[in-house]
Amino acid sequence: MSTSSMRGRAASALIAAGAAAAAVLALTVPAGAVTGTAEISPEQAGYTATGAQFKEIDASVFLRQPGQYSGEVGQYSHSVQLWSSGLVAVVGVRASTSGSSYTPYATIYDRSTHQVIAANPNAVFCEPPFDHCSPTIQDFPTGDTVTLRIRYGPKDGSLQFVADDQEQVPPGEQDTGTFISEPPYEAGTGVSFTQARVGTEFGSDPWTAPSSYTPPANFTKAAAYIDVALTTYNGRTSTLWSWWVHHKLLANTEQQSSADWVAIPADLTQGGASFRTFFVPQSAQSPSQPAAP
Repeated sequence: MSTSSMRGRAASALIAAGAAAAAVLALTVPAGAVTGTAEISPEQAGYTATGAQFKEIDASVFLRQPGQYSGEVGQYSHSVQLWSSGLVAVVGVRASTSGSSYTPYATIYDRSTHQVIAANPNAVFCEPPFDHCSPTIQDFPTGDTVTLRIRYGPKDGSLQFVADDQEQVPPGEQDTGTFISEPPYEAGTGVSFTQARVGTEFGSDPWTAPSSYTPPANFTKAAAYIDVALTTYNGRTSTLWSWWVHHKLLANTEQQSSADWVAIPADLTQGGASFRTFFVPQSAQSPSQPAAP
């Protein structure tokens, strides 16, 4: 069997496993919700979960036309993340607001130094029907829905990154497929990911504010996330609304004052599996935290 076929089968198996987890999640009724204090990020709006060990995070997002945000920012991305005391693992899709497509990426950072440990580790792009995988990474087109996934194996220390777009397109249009780290990155056993994040990013890394931001005239939807799922080390899968603590994550650059709000999330819906993020307009710029529309 060729290497590309083996990679394709691995990608297909991982996607099927993710779909099975989503099916289990759909049958799970959250026992309750623990809401924590909102947190501030210099560059990300969304949600973060704490109070458990998370071995997997999944979320899907519709890829909106980037050019409609060219008046606000130069670029943005959608991502899911796992944080330990020493590592930050990120997988997402990034778009320039002067372009019309999204580029998948995966990055592992040293949490203390913020240095990149690995960029797109072992990344390949597998085209449907997953009989061909190549190290040449393709972009995803506007209008598709992409599922983002990070999966850590506590027993073997593997760290798998996936950005999956299997939407069918007419012949002659841009190909779609799956961005995947295959084989998985070897993070090592003993890593404890105690924070999981999902949302819209505007900086070059999780600690850097966007180089510029121009508030729109009104609250403007930046993204809508669905099917958000977290899985703990003991195998329990649920949404953000569960026994672990979830916090709103508000993007504020603090480049000039505490009123430099970039974007904020709306409340959770669909049992904690969905939410939207919004650019904050000039009229809502104040020292106090703005409320989403």
